[in-house]
Amino acid sequence: MLHQLLFLALTYSISAVPFGLVVAKIFAKTDIRELGSKNIGATNVARVVGKKLGLLTLILDGSKGAVMVIAARYNFSEIDNLHLFLTLVSLIAVIGHVFPVYLHFKGGKGVATTIAVLLALDFRVGFLVIIFWIMSFFIFRISSISSLAAIASSIALSYYYKAPIEQIILCWILFMIVLIRHKENISRLLIGEESSFSKAKNNATNDTKN
Repeated sequence: MLHQLLFLALTYSISAVPFGLVVAKIFAKTDIRELGSKNIGATNVARVVGKKLGLLTLILDGSKGAVMVIAARYNFSEIDNLHLFLTLVSLIAVIGHVFPVYLHFKGGKGVATTIAVLLALDFRVGFLVIIFWIMSFFIFRISSISSLAAIASSIALSYYYKAPIEQIILCWILFMIVLIRHKENISRLLIGEESSFSKAKNNATNDTKN
């Protein structure tokens, strides 16, 4: 039990690393918290300092959660409640990203980390969640809609594949976290002011021409 608690603490410590902030400062000499939506996530990084750095942030934010779930599966493979422990690791990883102690608990929206831990926890569900995100983004070109639709799908998919109850509960909790973190996006969606990547691209083109 002590080893599991220590691993959960380690999971939080690693998942709380704000890679969006780190990437933007190292490669663009920019404090991402002062530009765009002021969020440290991959979407804001992509909009403000470029898609390549946004992609790097996405990979790092996802990897920090997935790696901890995979490490837990490997190191605690013999415990009786392995799947329950893996769901706890997944939850702590997302909480670490959304509420990082290093930034006074003001972190990202948790989408990349959530999808990554789901992929590591249940590959079928995680893979289809990614497909849902891609399909939604292709249709709407709005990251917030894609994210909410994708995370919501994890609940239905977990029910469909008859996943353990702890996984279903985890998906509900993760969806609620992501939903709450997107409350400002939802407000903008309701009044038709939420930015799309197409609109952002057009604005960038116009800025270049002026």
